[in-house]
Amino acid sequence: MKQHIIPSLLVSGLVFSLTACSDFLEQEPANYISDEAVITNESSAKSALNGVYHRLGASAYYGGRYFDAGVNLASDNVTWTGSLNFYYDFDTHQYSAENQLLSYAWYGIYATVNQANQVIEKTQTLSAISDSERKRIIAEATVLRSLAFFDLARTWGNVPLVKSATHSPTQFDGVKQTSAKTVYQEVINDISSVLDDLSQNNDRVHVSRSVAEALLARVSLYLEDWTKAEEYATKVIDNASYSLGSISDLLNGKLSQESVFELAFSSSFTNDQSAYWRSPNDGGRHEWGPSKEVVLLLADPSIGGDRSIFYTDQSSAQVPDYYVGTLYHRPSADDNVILFRLAEAYLIRAEARAKKQGADLQGAIADLNTIRQRAHVPALDASLSQSDVIQAIEDENRVEFAIEPHRWFDLVRTGRAVSVLGISEHQQLFPIPYNDIEADRDLQQNPNY
Repeated sequence: MKQHIIPSLLVSGLVFSLTACSDFLEQEPANYISDEAVITNESSAKSALNGVYHRLGASAYYGGRYFDAGVNLASDNVTWTGSLNFYYDFDTHQYSAENQLLSYAWYGIYATVNQANQVIEKTQTLSAISDSERKRIIAEATVLRSLAFFDLARTWGNVPLVKSATHSPTQFDGVKQTSAKTVYQEVINDISSVLDDLSQNNDRVHVSRSVAEALLARVSLYLEDWTKAEEYATKVIDNASYSLGSISDLLNGKLSQESVFELAFSSSFTNDQSAYWRSPNDGGRHEWGPSKEVVLLLADPSIGGDRSIFYTDQSSAQVPDYYVGTLYHRPSADDNVILFRLAEAYLIRAEARAKKQGADLQGAIADLNTIRQRAHVPALDASLSQSDVIQAIEDENRVEFAIEPHRWFDLVRTGRAVSVLGISEHQQLFPIPYNDIEADRDLQQNPNY
């Protein structure tokens, strides 16, 4: 088998560091983080909002070593190449509720939720702030919280949907888990309610209206609402702020013209992805790398095309099949993490067009060929059947996002993970961390864990 975050301006009382594993595992249930009522004016509200962005880019979440690593390793695009055994469990689908990666990831995402809840709740009651600025801050926090809820639901299934700031460890006693589908719908509703309050300024490092529309397109795909998925993807595609540049732009620059939303890292806020992807020859750990299967696809000029630069081959006679991903390559560890880019909008629209009632196969093929043309691979034949087009979309997603955390989720949401990866049905959801099950009597473990 196989496989502009702003530097934190968090004020005291909203900061929690993920330190030693033993310290972490002694924490209260993951939705409990204390707060000292520090959001008292517009300036502190903005600082706390910066903290939500910071949480999103933390190592436990999209900053590298935990959530992002687990879902990548569970796919057939990325494989374990290092020394830390808790990563190997995801590569081989032997993950259990005791795996420390899950504990950090679960906590990290709920920490993001709680920070957003603090911002939403307390900004609503501020007096010395303009109405437009109040709405913008709340809207950005709502979209960031929605992304966190979406990631929780698509990773663990039924999860607690906590929309209130946490003030005590017993505050949510009796709160049951919400079904994943209901979480998705709540995400749609929440984002839709603040859409008009978001900025039209697409600076690529803050939540704008376009970022919200990109997330709505993605969530609509999970709900199989093909009409809405096509509608929102089209809004992103038609936005003049974005265009498909070269593949090398994604690797060598930041804030490329294709980027819709990315997390910005710096020398003071570094990205763990870089060290864990890079080889020891470049000062990295190389805990994971592109799988041989995806490398063969990327290396094929008729499939990968220009996307072959997503990896380098550092194999030797002593260490064969040693491939290194290149998306995070800077020794300075300040590589940005792109969460939404224009190519995804094209592929979402292609899938929606291919699967909607009265399928628009020609439109779907046109979207696919737009992505293929950029990669300099041959265009698809316009006479493909519906099933062929749907398979072509899956295949295109695999190579376009070869080392971005899409493949696992694509296989799970389309019902293909069991047959493609050879896993059991229950392994399509990760187990809820053991310590949280023990600490919260209302949490129900996913089946067969």
